[in-house]
Amino acid sequence: MDAVPGRIAPEPAGSSHDHTFCQPCAEDGKIILPEAFCPVCKEFLCSPCARVHRNMKLTKSHALQDKSTMPSSLYTESDDETFTETCQHHAKEFTKYKCTNHEALLCGECLADKTHRSCNIEKISQLAKRYREGTEYNSLKTGLAQMVNDISKLSHDIHTDMKTVNDESIANINELRKFRNEINLYLDKREKELLEEIEQTKEKSQSLLSELKLNCQDIQAATEKLKVELQAMEVNNNQLFISGTRAIKELFGLQSALKDIRERKVPYFKFNRDPATEQLLASCTAIGRVDQTESDFADHQKQSQGRALNQCRADLSQSQFSKLFDIPVKTAADPIKCGLTSVALLSGERLLLADFINSSVKLVDTTTNKMVSQVKLPGDPQDLCLLPGDRAAVALPNKKKIQFVSTRGNVTLQEVVNVDGRCYGIDFCDDNLIVSFSRPGKVVMIDIKGKVKKSVDKDSSGKPLFLYPEYLTVTRESQTPPVIYVTDMGTNTVTKLSISLEVLQTYKDPILKSPRGLTAVGDNQLLVCGWDSNTILLVDTLTGKITQLLGKEEGIENPQSVAYCSLRKMLFVTCWWFGRPDSDNIVKVFNLVQFKSAN
Repeated sequence: MDAVPGRIAPEPAGSSHDHTFCQPCAEDGKIILPEAFCPVCKEFLCSPCARVHRNMKLTKSHALQDKSTMPSSLYTESDDETFTETCQHHAKEFTKYKCTNHEALLCGECLADKTHRSCNIEKISQLAKRYREGTEYNSLKTGLAQMVNDISKLSHDIHTDMKTVNDESIANINELRKFRNEINLYLDKREKELLEEIEQTKEKSQSLLSELKLNCQDIQAATEKLKVELQAMEVNNNQLFISGTRAIKELFGLQSALKDIRERKVPYFKFNRDPATEQLLASCTAIGRVDQTESDFADHQKQSQGRALNQCRADLSQSQFSKLFDIPVKTAADPIKCGLTSVALLSGERLLLADFINSSVKLVDTTTNKMVSQVKLPGDPQDLCLLPGDRAAVALPNKKKIQFVSTRGNVTLQEVVNVDGRCYGIDFCDDNLIVSFSRPGKVVMIDIKGKVKKSVDKDSSGKPLFLYPEYLTVTRESQTPPVIYVTDMGTNTVTKLSISLEVLQTYKDPILKSPRGLTAVGDNQLLVCGWDSNTILLVDTLTGKITQLLGKEEGIENPQSVAYCSLRKMLFVTCWWFGRPDSDNIVKVFNLVQFKSAN
């Protein structure tokens, strides 16, 4: 094999190193060890040749490598050191060097650039040998191995979570269907009981009617017989007189028997829907709800969590109402005009009304706008509230009593409870009655028997909390504990109390004048009657903002009480001012027609 200039023949494999010499001198037969290497010309140079190389016009731009960085030989690189990545600036050259000054990867042409002439240049092949055994590469391998392990574990966790989600889905579906089946069984049972009750009532009525029918037939037969006997005696005046005298007594007896038949009470019956079931049908969360929880694995999904449900009720502050036909409530049994102080919405599209002037409770059908029932009370009613089981409680301030009534079918009186004071506002919560009193003003929690459990009449500074608290309502907002709202026409305020009768907030506004009846219409919204301002107001209990919904232009004058039906989107208002029968004897009805566009 011919010797390559500047290098002796290679030693057998396994030799300690290759010997290189200055190639220009070797061409002259001189064997001189090199002191530099030109990566552009691919030549080893001794010191004199390197000096000439740096001064020649054609080669002075070449950046020479010194002993510490020059290659040990011109052997072709082995397979594991083969370069395949071309230079970004010289497409025909491979990247083989690194400039440590500029942290740049270079090819042989790049070394000729004067930018790197005084830089520290290192061969990638030599750096690569140290890199393989260095801490950086070992750390990289460890990191990759850890990443593979983490991905494997996470994939296993995801697979486990998928199975858990599937199992939970099946369990939730089974629980839902189990509960639905229990509801169906209960409804079937109640339907059977009601059908049996209807059948029993029907049989009782039919049996009584059959008995009355037979009695009528007997009376008719006796009457016909008596008539025939008298006709037969008409040929003999003496005998006719005797028979007629006896017949008169028999006729009186038959007439008495007929009167008894007319006065017999036959039980008739009517199915009335249960208010609790009506509310269930109107509920947005009937049967139950699906509550979502998050694990740490899903924390990144929190930002995309959807808004909570409970959007079934509209914001009435952005609403408009139209006037419908009034409902007349004065009856022939009322000696004078009405004074409607309270209204409550029952199931079956009915209204329960308290008439202070005529000391009565009235039941009105809003589909026909007619009175259904009326009952006289032992006192003048102020406020009323609904109770479970088709019942209501009515506050009688002048009698210092609470009258319970049944609203099933016709309104009927039940028991009476005595209280210690003039009771005005009343509502029901968790088997207790919340009642407001005047002179002195206070709010009291009592049980159904009238026993006082809690009471509040002063604020935290010891001053009287109320002046004339006349109406109150209990509501639950966004599934929080119940809260109580009390209107005080003496202070022109609405006070928010916790169920433990602690003051939470007070609402006051120039538009709020002599507030009276109020009702909750959804989460954080109250309808309030502004008696002196002739308005129906909406109070946002979160922001305290008070908006006028209706006023004198819509026929609102001295409003006393208000109710809202969210299903039918109808508003019912009672007004009362002495000497105004055109307003006092009716319930004003409004229909929500549209929502105002938000600005």
